[in-house]
Parts: sequence; C-alpha cells; structure tokens
Amino acid sequence: MREDEFYMWLGKYIKEVRMRSGKTQHEICLAYRLSRSSLSNIETGRHRLSIYSFYELLCILDEPFENVIDSMLTFHRQKNF
Repeated sequence: MREDEFYMWLGKYIKEVRMRSGKTQHEICLAYRLSRSSLSNIETGRHRLSIYSFYELLCILDEPFENVIDSMLTFHRQKNF
C-alpha cells in the first residue's frame, strides 16, 4: 500500500468508526479541539495525522488500536488477492 492509499484508507476507517459510534463531526471536534474542516480532511485522506493525534482520536472514539491493525491487515490481504 502506498502512503497516499494508506491515509485514504485510514480516513475512511476513522469515518466508519465515527459513524458507528453515532457521533457527528461536530461532536468529535468539540472533544478533540479540531475544526470540522480538518476532521473532514482527515476522513478523506487529505490530512495526515501524527501517531499521537491518531491515538487521541481513537480514545475519543473509544476504538481499540488492535481493531485498526486488524482492519488494516484485512484490507491489505484483500487488496493483494
């Protein structure tokens, strides 16, 4: 997976987790102290997160890091078949 593909995948993953949690971008931004446009850019892969920022976002979404790794590996396997 190329770097740009990774950030697109990661943004899509974050959006899916946010939507499953029933939280709006606005609610996440209030807790994360982030503009809604920045979150939108993260969710579309146009903004690259530091690992610490990603960790904070996962905490707000109550998403275990292990789930991210599992999902990434599944995506990688499917893409390579």
